[in-house]
Amino acid sequence: MSGIGQPEQSISIPAWFLRDVAPRIRDIAELQVMLAIFRLQRDPDEWSTPVSEFDLLEDEHLRSALRRDGAVQPPDAQIRRGVELAVTRAILVQLDVDRDQGEPERWYLVSTEANRVRLERYRNGSLHLPVRADEAHAQTSVEPARPGIFRLYEQNIGLVTPIIADRLVEAMELYPRSWIEEAIEAAVSYNRRNWRYIQRILETWATEGRSHETNRRHQSSSADLDPEKHLSGEYAAVFRRRRRE
Repeated sequence: MSGIGQPEQSISIPAWFLRDVAPRIRDIAELQVMLAIFRLQRDPDEWSTPVSEFDLLEDEHLRSALRRDGAVQPPDAQIRRGVELAVTRAILVQLDVDRDQGEPERWYLVSTEANRVRLERYRNGSLHLPVRADEAHAQTSVEPARPGIFRLYEQNIGLVTPIIADRLVEAMELYPRSWIEEAIEAAVSYNRRNWRYIQRILETWATEGRSHETNRRHQSSSADLDPEKHLSGEYAAVFRRRRRE
């Protein structure tokens, strides 16, 4: 009986990832993206090879892994979701790169201590990111990117503490990004700038549906988002329990 495949070079995955990170990942896109990142490393003992967004989107193994059976749409959105989760969880560091010609680029490094040192070298120009042969333009700036959902929270609600960071990662695993963005917008609109209120909105939408709130800007009142409403009714026990946590 033949096996899964022919023997080939092994792929190195760091022990810290298998021990501390992988058991916490619930989104298959995030896990598949990280496996692709490790597979694309040229230096498997250090995991220092930067990987571009272009390389991930064009990787056939990753695309095949995330392409749903019978799906018409390509898996690009799934790949980007997996990357965003990994960056938000701080497994990956995202680098935003501008060159003297061409479109801005995004590159990703495994978040190790050695790579955080390399990051400064990329920033000061003593180390350069790879370029494709058809776009061999000099890089003009390299900056680490703050995860988008963190920036949104900090701009509208407040400081992202380690606990809030964990809550945001958990929310991204459970809900569409658009829900989180709209829940933050609602919290700002009703001057309820705290995570618990945002969390209650998300939980309500997940359990009771959002058909009555498809366009929040056209609502005539804020009654549906009154925090006390979420602490009564059919799901009161759930929300009160989460409130005490």
